[in-house]
Amino acid sequence: MIANLFTVAEPGPSALRGALAELLAVAEEAVDVADTDGDQEARRWDSPVLCTYRVLPLGDLALELDIYVDDEKAGTLGEAALAQGLAVRTGTSVLHPALDLDLDSAYWVAAPDGRTVRCRLETIDSDEDTTYRVDAVEDEVADLPGAKVEILPEVIEHESVETPLSDAFLATYPRGTTASVEGRVHYDLHVWERLVRRLATARWGPSGRYHKALFQRDLRARDDLVQLVTEVDDQHAEGLRTVLARLDDLFRESTEPGGHSETERWWWDRSPRTIPW
Repeated sequence: MIANLFTVAEPGPSALRGALAELLAVAEEAVDVADTDGDQEARRWDSPVLCTYRVLPLGDLALELDIYVDDEKAGTLGEAALAQGLAVRTGTSVLHPALDLDLDSAYWVAAPDGRTVRCRLETIDSDEDTTYRVDAVEDEVADLPGAKVEILPEVIEHESVETPLSDAFLATYPRGTTASVEGRVHYDLHVWERLVRRLATARWGPSGRYHKALFQRDLRARDDLVQLVTEVDDQHAEGLRTVLARLDDLFRESTEPGGHSETERWWWDRSPRTIPW
């Protein structure tokens, strides 16, 4: 197993060695820990556990850890469990990549209290070296007090939400560039149905959360579809109207009317029954 981790505080080599030994149930002599800028010739490269650390410039993170564990010693232990085990044993939060999202900024924080929290990790390039900032977390983390606490919209955007009505219509509808009528129909219709399907579930499935800025973005997509219905070719215009009518009905069923009079863009005057942000 190979793992690339970050720590918030800076545990010393002996603390890292002891934590890894305890976690992996090996003798401390079986764990080789060294600074990447130190003497590499003195290392015990045949050790079943190798941990190379790099001290980071001043920022939210203190160490970068490159850890190799022999498959026999690692067993079923994965990167997430390794990060969590180190966090509990060293008393500092440990970050590891969120492999379920294809985003460089997507990480998990393994906190010393046993929780795992999603976070957004940003790099700040300078003339000397790269520093790191934990811009936002989805729940408070004690040793990351400067991070914003918010729902991460980029995580929500990657959640799987079925769009059967859009898929059926768009299967025979041409594709185009992002700015073309065709491209905008593909984008806006999927966005609108994804919102409608979330609303139709009992608790904003699949995760039970949403972001206010995304909700407003989705309503603007429905705005755009008002104009697009008049711009699509005659062959597909009626089909698009039919799909929109069905989605609009589902939207009405899953929302409550506001206090304003009906307007042409009535969807702005309806509210979710439960607010997920």
